[in-house]
Amino acid sequence: MGIDSSFRFQVSGFKFQMLRFFRSSKSIVIVTVLLIGILTWLQALLGGQEVAVSYRYDTFLFNALNEWLSRIDGLSVWFGLCLFLIVAVMLVLVNNRLRLIGKVSYLPALCYVLLIGGMSEIHLFNPVVIAVILLMAGLILLVDSFESEQLSYRFFTVPALISLSTFFYQYMYFYMIVVWLVIALWRPGYWREWVFSILGFALPIFFAFSWFFLVEDDATRMGTFFCEILDIQRYNPSLSNSNIVFFALIFVLVIISFLYTLQYISSKKTVVRTGYYVLFIIVAITAGMIFAIPDIIPFAWYLLAFPLSIFISCFLANVKSKLWGNVVLVILFIGVIITLKPF
Repeated sequence: MGIDSSFRFQVSGFKFQMLRFFRSSKSIVIVTVLLIGILTWLQALLGGQEVAVSYRYDTFLFNALNEWLSRIDGLSVWFGLCLFLIVAVMLVLVNNRLRLIGKVSYLPALCYVLLIGGMSEIHLFNPVVIAVILLMAGLILLVDSFESEQLSYRFFTVPALISLSTFFYQYMYFYMIVVWLVIALWRPGYWREWVFSILGFALPIFFAFSWFFLVEDDATRMGTFFCEILDIQRYNPSLSNSNIVFFALIFVLVIISFLYTLQYISSKKTVVRTGYYVLFIIVAITAGMIFAIPDIIPFAWYLLAFPLSIFISCFLANVKSKLWGNVVLVILFIGVIITLKPF
């Protein structure tokens, strides 16, 4: 038999449908996804490529952890891989909790693994991946607040997580815009939630200042930190030809997924729609950061990849044409192979 409209392969009587397999909620799917993630990092794990972190600012939590990991050769890459896989699994939990694509699915993890897997330059321990974990935890709490119109203390917790993430990746403070837009657009208008957001963001900064002032006797450290992160210096990062091709493929898939998602959420519950609106805001903020501060590429790809994974997963999980669903999956895999150049 040849290839029919379901993109079906038959080899020695065995039928394999790529989209059908990855749409399944069986445990073998997440195991396969994690193995794919490990394979994309194989060059970094085996030392087949040179990787280095170019980091200009003193993000003290990241530097402290990175210094400890650097004591053992190769440990930072393995630690980065573990965090990368944790983010992939967290995406599954986010979808299962918020039902963003309408069903239990491992597709968000697969899409994230492929999107990050295609950027070999960031296959190492870096500050952004920890910041993404904190941001995703905040996203769950933020969307949970939509289920009740009562005064919510989550608007203290989420800014505290964002503030903590700035000690790993300095530009995370931009995502406070998400919190304030949620309060302004989708909350009843409690003035105390605005106060909570400011106090929550200030709390980790207060503890950090207290540490430097009382323990290290350096009262100016926090002031220096914030002066440096506000001193934005622009320069254009270099991207390889394979990276450009990969981003071009992803751009086409994202446009298709965006258009499909807008149609998909039109008939969904308010919580689901608002969850997607928050993801759209995160994409817009990250894109604005990349435009204003080009040197955050390629690390900002970690920030873009997690909402984009949800959008692409929404298309793959719900598109009626299995042919087009499989075509999108094949394009993702081809893009990763082109970028990694495994042969």
